[in-house]
Amino acid sequence: MTFAIDRFTGRSGLTFRYALHSPENAIGHVLILQGRGEFIERYGETAHELAERGLGCVTFDFRGQGGSTREVTESHMGYVRDIAHYIEDTHDVLSHLADHYNIHCDLLLTHSTGGLVGMHMLLEKPSLFESSVMIAPFFGLGGPDWIALAAQFLSAGLCRYGFDKQFLPGQKLLSPLQPFGDDNLLTSDRARYERNVTCLQDNPDLVVGGVSAGWLDACFRAQAELSQRIVPDNNFVTSPLPPITMILSGNDQVVSNRTTQELFGDHPSVAMVEIPEARHEVLQERDVFRNLFWQAFDQHLATNHTDWPLPRF
Repeated sequence: MTFAIDRFTGRSGLTFRYALHSPENAIGHVLILQGRGEFIERYGETAHELAERGLGCVTFDFRGQGGSTREVTESHMGYVRDIAHYIEDTHDVLSHLADHYNIHCDLLLTHSTGGLVGMHMLLEKPSLFESSVMIAPFFGLGGPDWIALAAQFLSAGLCRYGFDKQFLPGQKLLSPLQPFGDDNLLTSDRARYERNVTCLQDNPDLVVGGVSAGWLDACFRAQAELSQRIVPDNNFVTSPLPPITMILSGNDQVVSNRTTQELFGDHPSVAMVEIPEARHEVLQERDVFRNLFWQAFDQHLATNHTDWPLPRF
């Protein structure tokens, strides 16, 4: 079974490309929120594995990436001005699914930036999903603290003077079409990486290159707001969440595992699983790492969705 891909227009007036993968007699549906620069086709393998568990899934390309509307003239620029726009678009997708397919997603699966979007949505309305699995959530930038501070200062300054729709220095020439190397930050799996490159070569309109000042500033502001909502008095009664399993990559150099652990390590609704040596994109990693992910995912289902049948395989 392959994704059924379609488009619709959201309240913003932008067009969104979305995909539905629904096996016969699905026991539930999963909403997948993608990471920066991703696109529907990257989740075809994941959709098949969810279907093996009796689960349908839905994903969509965020505005500014994949086949959804881009708001900048530089088509390869990854851009959004406020994470609230991603949240609005996600609500539009959920409404479209309910209105046109009578589908309601019970479980939220996120990757990277999708985790930042999803966490804000869950804090606003914890009952929106029954539970969530978050892979490498982007709650903080990876690398030394001084790099994150410099990037925050630079992106905020550019946006303040109207340069939000500009590439950050050194980003303009970055491309997801670069040949695979052993130092790849996203995955150690050559075959899956090259599969994604081939898809982009065949569909160049899906390509997203380097980071814009607006996108990074939007993420930094959303991360700061998240810290304010979670950290001040460590009172989790005022920030309830549904059950969440966070999957951290042990060799993640893109997002900050330390920030994730500081924010949510003590939250009673959050369980954390680290996959040693895995790089940022676990679902695009080698089988040895992906198998560990699916073990954690199945444990999450067994613990938090006891009304669902056990996996079929």
